[in-house]
Amino acid sequence: MFDFLKQLIHEFKKKYIWKKIPKCYYEIKCPYTYQAYDKQNKCWWIIYTQPLKKITNLYQTEFGKKPLSFFDCGCASGQLLVQAEEMGMTVNGIDITEYKSLHPNVTVGSILDYNKPINHDLVYCNEVLTCVKEEEIPAVLDKFKSTKMLVAVHLTTEDDEKAGGTSYREASGPRVIKSQKWWLDCFNKNGFNAKFHEKSGLFIAKPRQRE
Repeated sequence: MFDFLKQLIHEFKKKYIWKKIPKCYYEIKCPYTYQAYDKQNKCWWIIYTQPLKKITNLYQTEFGKKPLSFFDCGCASGQLLVQAEEMGMTVNGIDITEYKSLHPNVTVGSILDYNKPINHDLVYCNEVLTCVKEEEIPAVLDKFKSTKMLVAVHLTTEDDEKAGGTSYREASGPRVIKSQKWWLDCFNKNGFNAKFHEKSGLFIAKPRQRE
């Protein structure tokens, strides 16, 4: 039975997942996956992300308590929102692509156009900051200055070097690809105290106005 299910999943991915993403980054750095249906392109995508428990554990390490609210920027279908709500958190999320939503609190659109207050305990950015234009990054970070902590995962030059260069850079379209130090400086210049968590490969940034 197990082999049959494994083969069935394999055939499903071959038939419906249109674009293969390099294992070296997405499947290693973001080991948790789920499938989301893209309404516009009428296809299924594999979404690579960090396990929610790992993200919330980082918050608990910083503050000594669990987050009560969660905002997912780049939430796809809202899978992490569902999980966060089950953990007792108030949740909201946004994604620029319209997926078949799993949660009613998913907004479709750009974070730059999002006008509701984002004052959640924990914000997660999965491959968002590297996908906007470099000159837009300060405006995006400004959206999160009323939160307690931002956790971000995205491509860096260190990742790019491990993956072998240009094919990696272009796997999912143009990116702002900078070093870990550049990103830390970017957070710090824009009002955050930031650090890079080596074990998880995540950036942790706390607004200075909240500390």
